Amino acid sequence: MALISIMLKSHLASPVVLAPERYDPRRKLHTKKDEVVKLGEIVISIKKMVHLSTGTEKCFVLDTCDVREGIVIARKKTIVGTEIGSAKKEIIPGDVIISRLRPYLRQVAFVDKEILNTQNTRLLCSTEFFVLRAIDDLPIAFLVPFLLSKKIQDVLKASQEGGHHPRFIESALLTLPIPKKLLSERTTISEVVKNSIQMYRTSERAIADMVEKSDDALS
Repeated sequence: MALISIMLKSHLASPVVLAPERYDPRRKLHTKKDEVVKLGEIVISIKKMVHLSTGTEKCFVLDTCDVREGIVIARKKTIVGTEIGSAKKEIIPGDVIISRLRPYLRQVAFVDKEILNTQNTRLLCSTEFFVLRAIDDLPIAFLVPFLLSKKIQDVLKASQEGGHHPRFIESALLTLPIPKKLLSERTTISEVVKNSIQMYRTSERAIADMVEKSDDALS
């Protein structure tokens, strides 16, 4: 079924964006204003870019394929700055990252402290990620299940623009409505997310140890 949106010229996105997907009515959830807060009211989108093409600093770089279903797969090795081919974003434990590219891949994750097992290493990610950081000191791990929920995923899917590599824009993310009821449970939900990731890290280390044992047996 075709969808039709009628927009006044004065309501077109600046600078006069005519892309029909920008005005898809499925991009908005119908909620009562007094029952929700916008995502951009509790987090900021970090845009700090890092260029280390001539540096020797150790770095752990996350690409979009390293993130899925709330978890960072931390099986990569650190590299030095000279091996970084393009600009990256800096991230820190406690951040939530979400890929703007192909939202249906569900590349959302909480950045936990155990991603790095070495000190003096900089944590970076692809510029395809939006990096969300709490405005205050309260936890934001609860945003992972929120961003992976069906209704939010449907909004992000409808918000993607472009044909070959569809992406959603930052404003589509920061204007997502968070129910105040969910926000009141942010600490509890965040602890569940963190504990779940901790269990994954335990499994990840156990498998890595067995892989190393197999390598030793074959040498």
